[in-house]
Amino acid sequence: MINKQLVIESTNFEGLLEKAEALIPNLRERISEVESLRSIPQSTIDELTEAGLLTLLTPKKYGGHELNFRQYLDIVSKIGKGCGSTAWVVTLINVAKWIVSVNFTEEVHDVVFKDNAIANVCGVFEARKCEVEKVEGGYLIKEGMWGFASGSNHSDYFFLGFPQVNENGEVEGLRAALIPRKDVNVLDDWHTISMRGTGSNSITVKNVFVPENWTTSLSNAVVGQYPAVHLQDQALYNSAFVPVAALVLLAPGLGLSAAAKEVFLEKLPNRKIQYTSHNSQAEAGITHLQLAEAVMKMETASLLAYRVADEIDKWAAAGKFMDFDGRVQARVDCAYANRLNCEAVDIIFSLAGGSAISQSNLLSIIMKDSKTPPQHGLIVPTTGLELYGRILAGQEPNTLLI
Repeated sequence: MINKQLVIESTNFEGLLEKAEALIPNLRERISEVESLRSIPQSTIDELTEAGLLTLLTPKKYGGHELNFRQYLDIVSKIGKGCGSTAWVVTLINVAKWIVSVNFTEEVHDVVFKDNAIANVCGVFEARKCEVEKVEGGYLIKEGMWGFASGSNHSDYFFLGFPQVNENGEVEGLRAALIPRKDVNVLDDWHTISMRGTGSNSITVKNVFVPENWTTSLSNAVVGQYPAVHLQDQALYNSAFVPVAALVLLAPGLGLSAAAKEVFLEKLPNRKIQYTSHNSQAEAGITHLQLAEAVMKMETASLLAYRVADEIDKWAAAGKFMDFDGRVQARVDCAYANRLNCEAVDIIFSLAGGSAISQSNLLSIIMKDSKTPPQHGLIVPTTGLELYGRILAGQEPNTLLI
C-alpha cells in the first residue's frame, strides 16, 4: 500500500527544489547588485518568501515545510549555484527558525510564527561583549554587542547568546534571548571581500528587558534538552543542536563548488593554454589531472555532508539524541568537507586562466565567496580536526559546542 503522506512530502520537496533551481538565473543576474548593496535585494527576499524557501525547517503547524536535512542540503546548495551570499542568508534564516522552534515554548511560537512564519530570524551564539543582570521575571541586558549576524537586514527577531547569570551575577552557563527588531540596533559595518551580500552586520542592545520565557538555555540545547515539548513528536525537532548548526553552513559551499565546475566546463571546449603548444585545454593531461582532483574533492565533501545529514535524520527519527561520538564525528566531517569545498574551487579557479580575475567573471565571485565558510568559527577546518584528534588521543574536548 502506498503511503500517501510520504508521497505528499516527496512532492512538496520536489516542488521546492524546482523553485530553487528556477531562481538561479535571477540570482546570477543580481550578483552585481548584491555586491554593491552589501545585502540581498528585497526583490530576492520576496521571491524566496513566495517560493516558500525561507520556511524549510519551520514546523508544519505554523505553515512551514519541516524538511529533513538531506532535503535541506539539496535545496540550499541549489540556491548556492546561483549566488553564494543568497544561499548563506537562506541557510542562516532557516536554521535560526529551527533554533527558535526547538528552544522556545508554544506561547512564544504563536507570536513569532504567526501569519505562516513570515517573520525572519537571525542569530549569533556568542556576544563580543555583554553586561547582563538577572532581574525579577527575566534578564536585563544593560549593554551587548554581537558580530556577524547574517541576514540582519531582513530579520524581524534576533536570537542572541549571553552569559547566564544568577541573582549574584555569577555565570552559570550560556543562555540566549529572542529579541524583536525594535529593541536592537543593526550597525552598517559589513564591509568584506567575500560574501558581500549577506548583511552580516554587528548588533547592539542597550537596556533591554527580556522576559524569562523569551530566553532559553544554550547549555541545555547542546545536550538535547529542548523546551519545545509540543513539537517533540516531530522528528526534525529532536535533531542534535550543534551538528545541525554546523551542517547547514556547508550547504552554500556545496552549491558554490558545483557552480565553479559548471562555469569552467561550459567554457572549456573553446579554451587553449596560452604560451604552450596546447591548442585545446580540454585535451591537455594537466587539465585532466587538476579537474579530476577538484571534482573528487567536491564529491568527497558532498559525501561527508550527506553522511552528517543522514546521521542527524536517523537519530532524530528514532527519537534519540545523537550520542557524543556521533556529534564529534559530525563536527569534524563538516569542518573537513568545508576545507575540501574551498580547495576544489581554488583548483578550478587556477585552471581558468587570466580572465578569471576579472570582477565581472562569475568564477571570480564564486572563488571569493568560497573563502567565507572556512572562516566561520563552528566549521573552521583546523578547529574541527583538533577536536577530533583530541578525542582520538583520549583527551577531553576543548569546547562545549559538540
